[in-house]
Parts: sequence; C-alpha cells; structure tokens
Amino acid sequence: MAREGTLIGDRYRLLGPAGPGTVVWHAQDERLDRIVAVKPLFDEPAPAIPAPRAAICDVVDEDSTTYLVLEYPGARTLSELLDEHGTLAPGLVARFGAQLAAALAAAHDDGVLHPAVDPDHVVISAEGRAGIVAGAAAGRAYLAPEVLDGGFPDFPAEVFSLGATLYAALEGRSGEHGPPRHPLTEAVLRLLHPAPAARPTMAAAEELLTNVTEPDRGAPRGVAGDYRCV
Repeated sequence: MAREGTLIGDRYRLLGPAGPGTVVWHAQDERLDRIVAVKPLFDEPAPAIPAPRAAICDVVDEDSTTYLVLEYPGARTLSELLDEHGTLAPGLVARFGAQLAAALAAAHDDGVLHPAVDPDHVVISAEGRAGIVAGAAAGRAYLAPEVLDGGFPDFPAEVFSLGATLYAALEGRSGEHGPPRHPLTEAVLRLLHPAPAARPTMAAAEELLTNVTEPDRGAPRGVAGDYRCV
C-alpha cells in the first residue's frame, strides 16, 4: 500500500493524500522539481480527481499497481484547493509554507509588509509553487491577536497570519488552533504564539518549514522551468 514518502517509479515522492477519503495523492516529481497528482487505478471509482480532465503526465507500474500521474491544478487560490480537498498533505503545506516565507522574508528585508496573508490571497501555480497576490487586508481569522486588539500590523503579526494560513491548510479551517496532530503542526503553532516577541522571524520561519518535514532528498534543482508532462 502506498504511504507518505514512498517513491513511485524512481521519480514521484508521495507527500500525502490529496484530501480526506480520496485515493489521489499529492507527490513531488523529483526529476522536474514540481508537484503532481498520483492516482492508483486499483480503487474505482476514485472519490476525487485533482482537477477536471487533468492531463495525464505519466503512467507507472509498480508493485502490481498502475498509477496515473496527473498535472497538478494550477492558477488556483489556496481557498479553492481547501474548498475542494478540506486539507492538504503535510509535505505540501511545508513546501508551500517555505516558499511563502521566503518571499515574505525578502520583503521584510526591504521593510515591506504584505497586508493580506490568508488563503484567499495565496495562489498555487500549475507547477506547484505558492505565491501571494495583493489585497487590502487578511480575513479576520488570519489576523494576529494584537491586531484584532487594535494594534498596528507589523512583521510579527505577518508571521502569525502565515501561520494561521498554513494551519488552515494542514488542519482545516475551523478557526481553532488546537493541539498538534502532526510534527508540522507543532512547527506552525510556533508561528501562532500569542506573544509577538516569541514568534520566529519570517526568515527563521522559512528555515523551520523547510527542515521540519522536508529534508533534502537530493532532488535536482534548476530545472523547474521545464513543465512538460514527461
């Protein structure tokens, strides 16, 4: 049976189920450094395909099972993905979180704040990269407690908003930051510390998210611009 971390076809590293009750997996294509969806064909019907009529990138036979490798849905907000799947695989959340933290940390180095860090303003590209689009303000559920109390949003408040966004992707959008259910949850909860001074900087958050569940597996870099299916 497929498990998180399994390498399919010496190329596709399974990150976790695409959603509750589905047989579709999120996976990292370690040859092209992109995200794909992997669907085993032994269970029919599949509860969910990652995107309507998703293009088939590859077909892999392994351990008496045939897997379809599908294009990851692109140009969608994180809110849309969560509406479809409920939650995302921890490995995927860690990857997206590190990408977002890296972009925000670079902005912080220039003294720039992003006022709207929440699932509505996080956009996932077809190749599985997370970015942030402009917006007036984050949703109330993603604002730091000091901001809700009337304080001015600053760098620690933005770290909280990122943490709340990642928590929603990992644990669901109930609005309650409960006890950890996954090692990544514990890391994300550090971003959600009620005391601003106790939160990591955005640069430290990037390092934390990069290391907590996604150690370097030697995936090739510098080829992410090649988005052909095979």
